[in-house]
Amino acid sequence: MAVARFSFLSCLLYISTVLSACPDQDPTLKPWSNANSWPSGQVPQENDEVIINFPVLVDTSPPQLSFIEIQNGGKLVWSRNGDHSVRLGHILIKNGAEMHIGSEDCQFDRKARITLLDEPEGTNVPSFGDKFIGVEEGGTLELHGKDKRSWTKLTKTAPKYDKTLGDIYKHRDNSPSRSPGVFVYHFSVSVPEDYDLVNDKAVLVSGSIHQRLDYWNQDKVNSAIANLTNFLNGIPDGDIFAIATQKNFLGSKDASAIYSVMDALGATAFKLATTNDAYVAIGLKGHTSTVQEVLGGDASGGADYNEASITYIVPNIEREITVTSYNHGVEEWRSYTEFHVINTYLTRPVISVYDDVMNEWNVGDKVFITSTDYRWYHVEEFTIIECSQCPPKFIRLDHSLKYEHYGEIYKRVDMRAEVGLMTRYIHITSEVSEGNTNGGHVKFLKGFKRVAVEGTELTNLGDPLILGRYPLHYHMCYDLADRTLYPQESYLRRNSIHHTQFRCMTIHGTQSAYITDNVCYNSVGHGFFLEDGGERNITFYRNLGLGQRRFKGDTVLGVTGAIPADKTKGPATFWITNPLTTLVNNVAAGGEGIGYWYIFPHIPTGPSANKNFMQPGEAKNTRITKFLDNSCHSHETCLFVDNELEDDLTFGGYNHYNPKLDPLDPSSPPAPALFDGFTASKCTVQNLWIRSSPVIVRRASLSDSRFGAFLLREDSVWQVFEDSVIIGLSDNVGENLSFRDRDITGFRFSKGPITVRNTWFGGFESSAVRTAAAVGNQECMTHNDPRNSLDNVMFDFNDGPGKRFLFRDCTSRSADADAVFSLRDNKKALSASDVTIVTNKPFLLTKECKIRSGWNAAYCPFLYGKVLVTYTDRFNSDMHVYRTDGNLPSLHLGLDLEKHFLPILGGSHSYLVRIAGSLPSTVNFDARAISKKNNVLIAFCVPRNAEIRFEYRMENFNKRPVHSVTSRQEVLDSDTVGTYYYDSANGVIFFKLMHEVEYGVEEIARCPDNVCPRARVLVTSGDLTDSNCVSRFSAVSEYTQPSSGTATNDDAILPATSADPPETFGHGPTYPF
Repeated sequence: MAVARFSFLSCLLYISTVLSACPDQDPTLKPWSNANSWPSGQVPQENDEVIINFPVLVDTSPPQLSFIEIQNGGKLVWSRNGDHSVRLGHILIKNGAEMHIGSEDCQFDRKARITLLDEPEGTNVPSFGDKFIGVEEGGTLELHGKDKRSWTKLTKTAPKYDKTLGDIYKHRDNSPSRSPGVFVYHFSVSVPEDYDLVNDKAVLVSGSIHQRLDYWNQDKVNSAIANLTNFLNGIPDGDIFAIATQKNFLGSKDASAIYSVMDALGATAFKLATTNDAYVAIGLKGHTSTVQEVLGGDASGGADYNEASITYIVPNIEREITVTSYNHGVEEWRSYTEFHVINTYLTRPVISVYDDVMNEWNVGDKVFITSTDYRWYHVEEFTIIECSQCPPKFIRLDHSLKYEHYGEIYKRVDMRAEVGLMTRYIHITSEVSEGNTNGGHVKFLKGFKRVAVEGTELTNLGDPLILGRYPLHYHMCYDLADRTLYPQESYLRRNSIHHTQFRCMTIHGTQSAYITDNVCYNSVGHGFFLEDGGERNITFYRNLGLGQRRFKGDTVLGVTGAIPADKTKGPATFWITNPLTTLVNNVAAGGEGIGYWYIFPHIPTGPSANKNFMQPGEAKNTRITKFLDNSCHSHETCLFVDNELEDDLTFGGYNHYNPKLDPLDPSSPPAPALFDGFTASKCTVQNLWIRSSPVIVRRASLSDSRFGAFLLREDSVWQVFEDSVIIGLSDNVGENLSFRDRDITGFRFSKGPITVRNTWFGGFESSAVRTAAAVGNQECMTHNDPRNSLDNVMFDFNDGPGKRFLFRDCTSRSADADAVFSLRDNKKALSASDVTIVTNKPFLLTKECKIRSGWNAAYCPFLYGKVLVTYTDRFNSDMHVYRTDGNLPSLHLGLDLEKHFLPILGGSHSYLVRIAGSLPSTVNFDARAISKKNNVLIAFCVPRNAEIRFEYRMENFNKRPVHSVTSRQEVLDSDTVGTYYYDSANGVIFFKLMHEVEYGVEEIARCPDNVCPRARVLVTSGDLTDSNCVSRFSAVSEYTQPSSGTATNDDAILPATSADPPETFGHGPTYPF
């Protein structure tokens, strides 16, 4: 390899601070193409290593180079006077060096292309490796392609190609029985006054003829020529004729008599065709200047076949005729002719978009339309073609649509497909040999002088097998807002990153980065990637990401760039590892995993671990900075807030996310994470899963997913879902119909306390194959809070055909375990009055309750609390709970179940608890959702004639005074906590679970003031095996009450409450508005 190293002495003084608005106008720049610019007297040659320490203007496309290294005082600037490209291994920008393609005030509007080259395990430059553009400390990289809007949205549904409308006429003849010869077609044009571009044919077949010319008899050949001549002469002037030869159309006899006829038409090349040539012609009869013809000889297909094809555009009516002749000399059965009349308004469709993008986008630009179905890969790519008659905000595409792309806002859910731009004026790419993944990368190190990348296209970059190789990469740059370290703002904006080997953008060990208006499309692994968890104050604004595909291979910590979440559960379009992140108006428009994944490490991982970016445990107690007006569709899960990122970059478990006002103060009050204005649709698993307490989800618009929304508390703090819209199935049907045949639930209740209020549900009609419910439960969840509630919810369907609520049984455990679910229905949300929804268990029901078989549940006019009974080894013993009326309806809580139950509050019912076998010496009774007024009387079986100590305390562990009284009635009448009565003769202790205060107005908590009462029973002496008091209890008349009766059925249809959501519910139109 030739080596040429160039330098330029400081005698030609270059003052870098003197810049014109357009960097290529700097008079000190030396043209690359001029040999006199180079100290050696010659321009760099192929495979040269080019070192620059003086100002150079790229005014030509040099031969392939080894690399360019720009050193102190060096400056490389692209000229705007032409389209120039560079092919090389890498470009290194060192301290004091600069590279410019345009500027903020003089954006680049020509074509600049940089192609990075190298095979795996090639050059290894410290901190960069190979195949890169790298900026070291003190270096400057300025890339400023001319502004083009990064993406827009459809404003009208773009239908898939309809062959019945698009193929106006098609005749393809490859029949073995069809003899060789000549086809001629006569087409006429008929356009009505009220011409419909889509439905009117406009081009009609007026006749056709096929004649053999390969007869061994000359008379037959002459007769065939006469027939062809008569047919052609019969076509009126101005109508369209089309000609195609069929197979080896000529024989040994003289067919020259047809030549003059063809010449008169303007088909003058017909006479040049030999027997095995393919030939086609088309034009207007009587207008020879309109005739187009193609003669396909051996050069068209080689020795075995030849072909000819031509397309004739019928002016002004969006119709074209394609004529094809394909002649295979060896396998004649493969030969065919075809005449095809096409509706070009459908084969080259015009789409309607929100923005007038053709002021910025150009004919020839590459674009894509995102999927609006469950599968992201229904995205389609196109080239923009000329459309002189298109009004503003319309684009014409170069081919038909394979899939429908929805373009409507359906009942406050914006499901319009995004239209993204791939083509930019500046293009950075790399060549990757087959079977490899070693794409190039662009990397910035701490202390660079200036990095600004905008209006740039980046393709085929990144490498999942090598750590640190990403298309755009801030690497351990610390705080970009530190103006001592970074005097000028750095940003990455309006770039199109697509078809990459790995990722799109990585922010690593860097704070205060601005990621704005970028497109990330079709990449392996996470798209927008916060690497270690120490990346604070990152802003993602109006970015569009889609097509993140799973990595296939092994991940090795510290070796591969790919991490476990790139191949399992993920990847995520937005991988967010620090809560101090702002996301506004972004779209995750489809991928194989998750749209937005919030996952935090206990402390930052990797190189950020010892940089003091975040304190241990700080992330899990820090509020998310801002999540506003983002949207997502066509993933498995759209928004996922859960799991913890481990030091080895594996993930799992719960996230323990409990944001506080002061994240470093364990006693600080909780502060809700707010997810505002989220829109999600067409996710195959769920639209939204958030584990956080407290949390507010506000103005969400969710549609077309198996599960609409699911909130899980991590700590015993409230959660709110409000002002939202949840749709089961919309009119965006799509093609993945199997997903519409699954059972669907709008909002699943679990744990809590959760309040769902001011929310509209629509499209939850069940079918023969699908059970749909607006509201439901998480199966097999035993930790439901009795204060879970609905308030001011609306439905667009009658309850009967559709289900407002459905309780789904847990089939993997005892049926009585389901008896811990309850849901408060405030303001007649589900039923006709303020009630509580409970499971259909006699233990929970009275004659005042109504059973709705369609809900698999009942509703009752009571408030229920929750009592948790805890003692040593409770999972190895049975417990029975009896309601003390009638025949003592009971619950049996077996060996493997939590020991808790739902009592009716307010004093109307009391409960007896018995632990089977030998009684534990200490048993705790913890109350939930119980206040001073809404309390419950508990009786508990203990040994007879034993020594019993009773304690009562609040959850703050301050004991309350206890008072022993002489009867059950005294306990019932007492309004003081800690009152109890021990009936030693029958072996039962009575006490009331009661709070000292009431709930505050609008208070959402598991207990008033989030402090819960606990009663404790301690047996200090006595026979612990004497613990079954049920028969003795029942024998005392004052201990039991008359039967509360039996619930009756109510299967009346509940009418729809609102056909459409209020304008204040849900998000409605998303960006662009």
